[in-house]
Parts: sequence; structure tokens; C-alpha cells
Amino acid sequence: MFLDRRPLIAICALLLGGSAFTQDNPVRPPERAFIHPEASTIILKGDSTPWTRWNSKLDSLFTYGRGQLNIVHIGGSHIQADMWSMELRHRFQNVVPGVGGARGFIFPFTMAKTNNPYWYLPKFTGKWSTVKNITQGDTSVLGLAGYSVTTTDPHTELTINFRGEAYSGYTFNTVKVLHNMDHSFEIAATTSDSLISITKRVDEANGYTEFTFSQEVDTLKLQFDRTDSLQQKFTLYGITLENDDPGFVYHAIGVNGASTPSYLRCQRFTQDLALLHPDLVIFSIGINDAHDSNFSAERFKSNYEQLIRNVLSVSPNATILLTTNTDSYVKRRTPNPNGNTVRQVMLDLSAEYGCAVWDTYNVMGGSGSIAAWQAAGVARPDRIHFDREGYVLLGDMMFSSIMESYGDFVRRRYGTR
Repeated sequence: MFLDRRPLIAICALLLGGSAFTQDNPVRPPERAFIHPEASTIILKGDSTPWTRWNSKLDSLFTYGRGQLNIVHIGGSHIQADMWSMELRHRFQNVVPGVGGARGFIFPFTMAKTNNPYWYLPKFTGKWSTVKNITQGDTSVLGLAGYSVTTTDPHTELTINFRGEAYSGYTFNTVKVLHNMDHSFEIAATTSDSLISITKRVDEANGYTEFTFSQEVDTLKLQFDRTDSLQQKFTLYGITLENDDPGFVYHAIGVNGASTPSYLRCQRFTQDLALLHPDLVIFSIGINDAHDSNFSAERFKSNYEQLIRNVLSVSPNATILLTTNTDSYVKRRTPNPNGNTVRQVMLDLSAEYGCAVWDTYNVMGGSGSIAAWQAAGVARPDRIHFDREGYVLLGDMMFSSIMESYGDFVRRRYGTR
């Protein structure tokens, strides 16, 4: 479907005209006393080419309404809950009529006995053991998700349903199941509609089984059956849900407690990331590094440099966006002094590697600011995490900054005022 450029220019005019922070602007969230909108901007300290490439991709998608852009958002507990990332997903998939997208990567966290995002509900049978990337000394293979679940049961099942207003009418026609390649387990996808055919393909080199449905469906049903009595185990690393709709595929990757070393220990990180074909990789890792009593700015920077190299090794045309830490307290009593240090490291990385930065830390108000967010009822008593409204505010502010940057790009390219 072709989208006329004129509605797009009108959107950009709204972004660019007058004050970007007024309530008349439909992209900016309403002003709140504890938010600092003057800090909500995309920072480019070095080579701006990667960010320009991202804006050019946005422009092509919005203009022609064809293809998909893949966004991969990686972090800790802020992202595992999929509230910050969910708001960004929702905003991207609704910014222009006819440009929606797909859900992308998911992990059935309930199988790992941890909190699952509200938006999808996994139900499963059998006994499953868990490995996650924050466990020190464990050398088990892990993928991009940072979690794995393993079973030795002869027959197990997994069903995933979507729920909530954000997923009304959500469907997919291609599923990739990422798993260990042991031929003694058979994976099957089923559907209650007998008119829908399912094609199966195993890609051993890239570690997944793919199912293609003849029509889009809204429920995932998988069966895992042991076919060899000598089989030891079946390990699941994650699932992707895809469709052919033009728009955005927003993959949220989060592990409670994860730090930069956590993702560096994931052996399948680059292999799995390559399957997602990322156009934009957002790193929101750093809060748990900053709470380490042995925090080192030099080690933190070195770890991030390796993460950046890992991304670019398989996706050299991906744009990388770093979000500085949310403000937090140490043991609820005093502001974490490492928050601003993490911010400076990310600005240095921007200068050296061409990464963009969104300054969450100063958008919140800097050191000690989470106390004001807590007083406003949008941050939790631990003074680290947020409730849903707090995460939605972060998502809205970040989205508006990305769109305002895109508006600047359009104005420069087309001379729009």
C-alpha cells in the first residue's frame, strides 16, 4: 500500500511547529512536574551516519508503506516486564495508519518461573528447568533471550495466547522456535482450524525450526515429543512471531538482574540476533552494573564496546541507541552515585562508535530524581523500578524524542517548515 507523502509531512509539521512541549502536540505526553522534557532529545556525539540511516528507513516505511523495520530492545527487569518497551511498540505501530507490524521475539517466562509480560499468556505442561544469564559460573548454552528452559519429559505442550487492548486482532503466520539441535525430539505446531495448513522447516545451521501457516492465526500451540529413548533433553531458547504486514517488529529482550557481562556470556547472542535482522538496537543495560559494589567505569565501557562489536559483526547496518540509566537509590536510602558515571560512559561511546543516546537519567531529573517520581505515584518504593504509568511515561518521552529527530530529518531533506 502506498502512503501519500503529504499526510506524513503534516505529521512532521506538528512535530516541528511551535513548542515541541505543548499539550497541543499529539506526540508529546502531557507535562508532568517531575519530568524534564528539555533533556528528552536524541544525542549524537560522534558520527551521525547510523542515525541518519535509521531516519531514512523510517521515511521510506512511512512514505511507501512497504516492508518492516526491526527494533531490538535489550535490558534488565525494566524490559523483561515489557511495559516500557510495550509502550514504544504500541506507539510505533500506531503512528501512521496502515503501518502496523508484528510482535517479534518472545520468551515464555512462566516456564522459567519468573514474571511474564501481561500481554501474552503461556500455558504449558511438563517439568522444565531454567538457566539464566545472571547465574555466575554456569556455562550452559544461552541465546539472545538470556533464559533457557529444558525438559526431559517424553511429551510436553506450550500454548501462547495474547491479551490486553494493545493486542486486539494481533496475528502471525510464521513462527521460529529457537532450540538445541538434538534430533531425538520432534516439534509440531497445531491449530484448531482444519482449513489452515502448516509447513515445517528445520534450519540446523541457525538453530531453529520454522512453521509457516497458510493463514494468519492468533494463538500459538506447540508440542514437543521425544522420539528416541536415549534422548537427554530438549532446550528452548525463544520464539519469534512474524507476519507480512508492513510496519514495525519490536523485539523486547529482558532479564531481571542482567548486567553487561550477563549478555556477553550468551553464546548464541549473535546467532539469534542475526535472525531478527535488526535495523535499530536499543541497549537499556547498566542499572545492575551501577549497583555492583565493585562497579568500574573502565570495565563497564569495555563490556559495552564488546556488545556493540557483537551487534555490528552480524548487523553492520544496524543503528545503536543507548539509554542512560534511570535514576535509582542504593538500598532505598541514598541516590546511586554511579548513575551519572554510566551516563558519561554512554556519551563517550556515542562519540567513539556513532551510537545515539537517549538520556533517561536527565529526563527523570538527575541524581535523586526517582524520589519525585515515587512521590507522584509512578515509581515503586524500592526506588529502582516503576509502575505501569511510570514505564508508559518513559516510553512516551522516548518515542516523541525519536519522532522529533525524524521530523528534523524530514525538514532538512525536504525543506518542510
